[in-house]
Amino acid sequence: MAQGQVHSCIRIDLVSWIASSSTRTRYFKNAWDLGPFTIHVIRCFSMELSRGFYTSVGVGRARMHKLPSTHAPACLYFAIHVESLTSYRYGDGDCIRCFRLLRRSRNVIEVFSENLNRCYTSESGALASCETLNSTAILYRTREIGGIDIRNEYCPIAGHYHFTYNINDGSETNIECNTFSSDLGNCPDGSVFHLKFKRCSFEDHGRTHSANRGEKSSLKNITFNCLGSWDGGPDGSRYIALLDTREGAERRPQYRCGLYHVDSKRGKTYLAFSSDSSCTQNLENSTSGYETLVLSKATNQKKVPEYVKSHLATFPKWAQGEWEESLIVNGTMTFTDLNGYKSYTFVTVDSNDETGHYVVYSKDQCEEEAYVCLIMRQRSENVLEFTTGGVSSPIYQSYLCDDPNLDKSAWMTQARIERVVESPCPITGEYTGMITDLSGMCAELSSNCNTREIMYYKVSDCESGELFEERTYLCLGQWEEKGVMYTYTMRNDTSTNECFVGLIVNDEEIYIKEAGDHCIRNIDPKQQGMRLYKKGQCYGNSPSPAPTPMKPIAHDPIMRITTTHQSRVPAGTTKAPPSSVPSSATSTISGITIWSLCLTMLFVLAKNTSYEFE
Repeated sequence: MAQGQVHSCIRIDLVSWIASSSTRTRYFKNAWDLGPFTIHVIRCFSMELSRGFYTSVGVGRARMHKLPSTHAPACLYFAIHVESLTSYRYGDGDCIRCFRLLRRSRNVIEVFSENLNRCYTSESGALASCETLNSTAILYRTREIGGIDIRNEYCPIAGHYHFTYNINDGSETNIECNTFSSDLGNCPDGSVFHLKFKRCSFEDHGRTHSANRGEKSSLKNITFNCLGSWDGGPDGSRYIALLDTREGAERRPQYRCGLYHVDSKRGKTYLAFSSDSSCTQNLENSTSGYETLVLSKATNQKKVPEYVKSHLATFPKWAQGEWEESLIVNGTMTFTDLNGYKSYTFVTVDSNDETGHYVVYSKDQCEEEAYVCLIMRQRSENVLEFTTGGVSSPIYQSYLCDDPNLDKSAWMTQARIERVVESPCPITGEYTGMITDLSGMCAELSSNCNTREIMYYKVSDCESGELFEERTYLCLGQWEEKGVMYTYTMRNDTSTNECFVGLIVNDEEIYIKEAGDHCIRNIDPKQQGMRLYKKGQCYGNSPSPAPTPMKPIAHDPIMRITTTHQSRVPAGTTKAPPSSVPSSATSTISGITIWSLCLTMLFVLAKNTSYEFE
């Protein structure tokens, strides 16, 4: 992204996102074909959820606007000119509109706005319209920052299935694949769906229909990359976004959106897709859409070994319940490794609550099985960490947990879903300092005296004080290891969990550094982190006590850990690759992301639209 000469204009190439509008869907073979465009921006607002404010990001002085508690950023813009296409005229006044962006997954953004033919000539009128916005488009990420390929997400329908298939295109009245002979699965890569069509009324399934719609395909197999899934569908169903990896066939939508739900009683999963890249066109629910599939779990699954059935043990009482990506019931733990694109079931056959070592029978979504050692630690009331040993066996072996280096593995950090008590943040007060890797930018970290589990983070220009970003974190738990403090948090605007490692020198000086989404070890916050000095008391009416490190609970000893940042999974399976984008982005990346999303969305929704001024 390159910035233009005029301070109120941003000139970019549309290479990061492709959009699908519910009113006019457009498919682009190549995003570069659209060429560069220039947009004049009044300002973008990034909402701070817990206090219901929008703060300005971009041109001009920072200003606070009290707006409805809409759970997403909003953009306010005017005067669009598309250099490589056509010019737009807005009559006698500027066109000002409010947009809201809702992050559905790391690769999918939903855009909310008023009717596309509605414009405002005053900023106050546009701000008031932010209260009544409707969903108008879906944005799909096509490139990460820096032009690298996007990172898929774990497919929510895991394992091996047989399916029936029907397409409602009017070419025939019968169901095209009316028996459960076709196959669907996400193995070996859990972020990719593989579909194989068998015994269907058409010879194969693939590219496009011919002109007379009589010949349907030239490919038997389809591969979809999973881009994300989210709640909000009718009757409890969930949305799913996929990327069709087949080449050619320009008339076929490359990005697909659908609805699915699991019927546990019938043992079926229902999946339906829209006829284009939107999430609405010819899509009513998970059983009624342009294309519909009924999935049935494959029956050729491996049975649990007799040794496991006769030697069932249990996980500790404190670990029972639902966690971030885990569910622990008695001696069975299910876990979805979103970074490694795997899901696991661990069944305990040998437990030692004193050491936290458990020999488990492990099976992933691809039916790969082994016995491994699982190590589990309670870090705080609401946070646990676990890892698995590097040695596995096809049969039970008592020595699997005898490795002295087990506690040096990389940990998977999990937060409890239903918390009885909240965890206070490890600091109180208002601290400020310069961002080490972003010249001229300052950060401010502060807490709330009345609600000590809340922590605020701001990024602003050190000289002018212009506010560029504001985040709110909910502290989930903290613990101390080797003299540094780990704090596990949830970022409110994205509902994602992030870990920080810090060092509290005294009441006036602290160091802090991001530690990924699974609390990476071997980070020295004093050498690698940001230095912050106390500026004032914390938010709220209560006086601010000195920052007090929260000590680990009595039965959770401080561990001496030396780990790498890579996720570890049971031996014999693929290690989880490191995330291509840090879970807690730097200020530079966050600022650019907000701008690029706003600008791309403005261009797509403004094209070929007539305006009504108010």
